[in-house]
Amino acid sequence: MKPYFFFICIFLALCSCATKTFSVKNEQHISPGFLGISPDGSSLEEADCILMDGLGAAWVRTTLRWTSVEREPGKWDYSYWDEYIDNGKTAGKKIMISLGFDNGYLYDDRKEHRDLTERELPYFLEYVERTVLRYKGRVDAWEIWNEPNLTFWKGSDEHFIALAKAAAQRIRDIDPEAKIVSAAFWRTPKRYIRGMFEAGAMEHVDAVSFHPYAASPGYTLRLYEKLAAILADYNYRGGIWVTEVGYPTHGWYPTRVSEDKYPAYIVKTIAGLAVRGVNPIIWYELFDEYNKKKAPSNFDSENFFGIVYPDFSYKKGAFAYKLCSEYLSNTTYMPSAPERKDISKSVTSLFFRGEGRNALILWNTGIKRTVHLAIPDAMPIMHDIASDKEEMLTDDTIKLGRTPVFITWEGNFQPFELY
Repeated sequence: MKPYFFFICIFLALCSCATKTFSVKNEQHISPGFLGISPDGSSLEEADCILMDGLGAAWVRTTLRWTSVEREPGKWDYSYWDEYIDNGKTAGKKIMISLGFDNGYLYDDRKEHRDLTERELPYFLEYVERTVLRYKGRVDAWEIWNEPNLTFWKGSDEHFIALAKAAAQRIRDIDPEAKIVSAAFWRTPKRYIRGMFEAGAMEHVDAVSFHPYAASPGYTLRLYEKLAAILADYNYRGGIWVTEVGYPTHGWYPTRVSEDKYPAYIVKTIAGLAVRGVNPIIWYELFDEYNKKKAPSNFDSENFFGIVYPDFSYKKGAFAYKLCSEYLSNTTYMPSAPERKDISKSVTSLFFRGEGRNALILWNTGIKRTVHLAIPDAMPIMHDIASDKEEMLTDDTIKLGRTPVFITWEGNFQPFELY
């Protein structure tokens, strides 16, 4: 999400209408390994990969900056990235590489202009070609630029669309089987997206990359619905990939959330996107910049997006992420369950059926409410989404508030009731 800029998220999230419901009408299969993470600052060393394994993160996403492999004209050095990708593949990770940005040697002032015109575009395409050829068959998805509708791109829409179209064509020429993802759009910039389609820049794109940063999970889902509506106008049949989403636990961003509420935001965001078929969902990000209570200041939100501290201790949100990975992967969301009897519309219920296992997520958007759960022949376990604590559910009475209740049980599916 970096770099910093003053207008980031200035109440844009608050201007949207939150989605009215987290559930959807149709069944949805949740793929194994649907969750990923941005491990910024990590070279995917063994300890980091073991940490991600424990969390259940199957995907990793990072930006392979042009200047990281060509610091001087014509002098290419991929040694860091060779090791990075070797480490990731050895650990069994799916790797998404975002390609960008500019290179200062192209200009008299030696600075990145982030506006690649017809003069500079061939140099960028050489970087794309060399990179894709080098890692063909080892990188699982190629993304063309990060958040061009923010400060990562400073040129015209027309120049960027030309770049995106040419880069996608070059990747497809090199590797017809490559998975190509669009530029990662911050929120839903209609002008950019429509311009890409109308210029033919989406012809070789398999999925739209999307960063729905917002003030709450409900707003996040509303952004998804806006994007899906735009894509429907063009009969787009590719997927929607959320390649960044998250909330800082400190700082000045309006999207910040307290660490106590962080687990609830994670569960609601991941579950809400998963039932809409988003795959993968890549959380931003793995590490905070500082260990707990060691930050010199709490002002900069960019330092607090992680779910883990640099010393590998979990923030509360890590437990919520891990629960979603463990119990939602390789399941089917079933909107027909549970059977709701006289249950208020303010109560959300999301049920996921797996092979011999089941998961139910419940919460209430209004005042606290008592409900009853009748599951035949089962021994349900209620998990604390903010820790590794769990307990057997010995009473069918459940008190619901805004914090999700996460319940699992083993056994084949049988109809059950919420009343």
